[in-house]
Amino acid sequence: MKKIVIAIASTALVASSTYVANAAPTTTVMFTAPTGAPLAGNALPTLTSGDVVTMVIGKFPTGKGMYVYQAVQPAAGKRPTVFNKSGSLWISATPGASFKPSDLIKLTIDNGRAWGADCAYQSCGIQVELDSISSAGDTSEDQFFPFTYVAGTSTTTAAPATPASSTTVTASIDGTTLEQNKASVVLAYRTPLTVVTTASDGTTPTMKFTADPSGKTLCVVEGRTIKAVTATGTCNLEVRTGTSVGYYPFYLGQGTQVVKQKIKKVKRGKPTSLTLKSNFGETIVYQSTSKRICTLVDNTLIGLTPGRCTITATAIGTDNYKEYKAKLGILITK
Repeated sequence: MKKIVIAIASTALVASSTYVANAAPTTTVMFTAPTGAPLAGNALPTLTSGDVVTMVIGKFPTGKGMYVYQAVQPAAGKRPTVFNKSGSLWISATPGASFKPSDLIKLTIDNGRAWGADCAYQSCGIQVELDSISSAGDTSEDQFFPFTYVAGTSTTTAAPATPASSTTVTASIDGTTLEQNKASVVLAYRTPLTVVTTASDGTTPTMKFTADPSGKTLCVVEGRTIKAVTATGTCNLEVRTGTSVGYYPFYLGQGTQVVKQKIKKVKRGKPTSLTLKSNFGETIVYQSTSKRICTLVDNTLIGLTPGRCTITATAIGTDNYKEYKAKLGILITK
């Protein structure tokens, strides 16, 4: 039995006869072998009855569910009308779902004859879309992944490209051991995380991120730290020593703006400069809500009379990092 792992960053699912074309899905899709290694060309291999396709869905929509099912490839701009309804999977945090969003999701492939198709002669694939329970009519994340089907019973078991090894590798962050082939940690934009790697043979494993299907660099390794250079997608960290390898996918997310402000008190009448930029280079906009006690000219604070000066500080956010909002209290002294 072959097992294929698909790491998907934010997808969707359900079949109907109409399809409304919306903006392109924001998801990134990566096909991998059982070990988590990327497949050449990011394409599903030839499949047959009994083969299992395993998926990891990243950036799962909050409060929503998804469907995953085998179907005949639909016409352009439409959803599948011929599909395996009884074998479809519902992915949701709701009790009774086939899998939870954080699970490894397994879909078994068949020839299609039981549901009115024949994948040996028709183009079949895997449909992923938002469910009809939480997102009726929402086709914004619809994706179809075609594969080539061959008749017969699977006799091939997919195996790692490298020889088997008795050595095992592990990776952990802040004392928590990561689980291979399961995305559970958010790697925030430009926010480094230190990864501790070990190998059972005592060697020091190497780390690198596998190539993203888009060809873009989404994450980087700097020494023993990892960092996302965008807030959208999924990155797959390869930890290797000799012939032993482990793969650890990460969700990507927005970074948090930080403003280092150490000023706690200011002498009345003495102009004092407040921090001008956030850690992401955005200009901080200050406003005094205690105008009888203090005033501001851009980022320069001037105390007018002794007391507690209350200031709001804001900075715009982007797709990569969140908006900054804070309230500061500075003591004005004589």
